[in-house]
Amino acid sequence: KTNEVLNLKAQLKDVRAKMELLEMKIQDLEDSLHAKAMELEVCESELQRKKNESELLREKVNLLEQEIAELRTELTILREEMKCGVTSVDLEGNLTEDAQALWREVEKLKAELQGERDNNEKMTVGFQQERQIWKEEKEKVIHYQKQLQQSYLHMYKRNQNLENMLQQLASGEDGK
Repeated sequence: KTNEVLNLKAQLKDVRAKMELLEMKIQDLEDSLHAKAMELEVCESELQRKKNESELLREKVNLLEQEIAELRTELTILREEMKCGVTSVDLEGNLTEDAQALWREVEKLKAELQGERDNNEKMTVGFQQERQIWKEEKEKVIHYQKQLQQSYLHMYKRNQNLENMLQQLASGEDGK
């Protein structure tokens, strides 16, 4: 019986050491989870900021589209005036230059508009990917923490059983 008690005490010591390790792991995971939660908050704030920025870019795109439409209308009017011969011969050269300048401005605005659209699309895709990565990381941490908690509970129950067995053995020896 003494060997059995010593064996159980050794097992109890091992179990306690494992429990301490598990407690440290759980604490590390809780710290990690807290850090990830903080990072997630930062990312969500950044995402909101980017959404606001994206909305501003959309507004800018709309303004540029309106400006392009106005310039096209102006250009169409100038072309019609030129076709109808409303302008005199000396003004025709100036109108052609004006029309070309307007056309260049329209093309420049189109390019700027496309650049803004492309930039907006890249930002949206990037943030969707980043948000997905954070979600996956968070799920991994939570899953691992659940596993550790289950392991900790198992070790705790095992420890309780060993302590009960030790008490029973000790009380059995005291009774002899």
